[in-house]
Amino acid sequence: MAPVQKSTGAYLIQPGNRLLIHNLNWTSRLFPEPDKIQNGQSISQGGYLVQVNEEGNISMPEIGRFRVSGLTRLQLSDSLTSRYKNIIRDPIFEVEITNLQVKVLGACTIQGLVTLDKETQTLGEVLAKAGGIKYNEAGNTIQIIRGDGKEQKIIEYDFQQLGDPGIINLLIYDNDVVYIPPSREGIRSVRLSRKLVILQPILIALNLALLIVNITR
Repeated sequence: MAPVQKSTGAYLIQPGNRLLIHNLNWTSRLFPEPDKIQNGQSISQGGYLVQVNEEGNISMPEIGRFRVSGLTRLQLSDSLTSRYKNIIRDPIFEVEITNLQVKVLGACTIQGLVTLDKETQTLGEVLAKAGGIKYNEAGNTIQIIRGDGKEQKIIEYDFQQLGDPGIINLLIYDNDVVYIPPSREGIRSVRLSRKLVILQPILIALNLALLIVNITR
C-alpha cells in the first residue's frame, strides 16, 4: 500500500511515482515559455515531467539530483522553491502526482483501474468513475481492500450504509481495491450471458443453413 501520513492524510511520494512539476511564475526561464498567452494569463498545459527512481530521487534542471521519497506534494513544492531561490526570480512551484490509481472490481459498470485526480478521492467519486454499481448483479456488501500481503485489510460495508455521508465520503487511497461482490443470481446471470455470447455465432450459422436449405428446395 502507498504510504500515507496518518496526521493529515497527505500522500507521501514514493519510487515509481510520476511527477508533473509546474513553475507558476512564468517570468522565469526554468521551463519552456507558455504556448499561448490570453489576457495576460498563461493557458499552457505544460510542465516538467519526471519519474521518481528506485532510490527515491529525481533530477531537475540546474540543481541536479535530490531525494523526494517520503515527502508530500507541498513539502516538495517548498523544497523546490528553496533550491531555486538563487537561480530564478521568485520561484513558485506546484507538484502533481499523475499515476495514482485504484482498482474497481465486481458488479460495476466499468471494471479495472481508475485514475485518481488527486491524492485521495471519496468512495462515491471512485464508484462514479467506474460507471456506478450494477445493483441487479450486486450482493449486499461493498469491500475496500487496503494494503499488501500479510498487512492486507478488508473493510466491509452493507449497501444500506452507502446512504451515510460518512461512508460514501470515505477516502480511497492509491492502490486500494474497491470490490462489489456479485450476488449468486448475478453470477448466474453473467454466466448465462457469456454462454449466449459463445452460442450466438453457432445459432446464426444454423439459421443461415436452414434458410439456404429452404431456398434450395
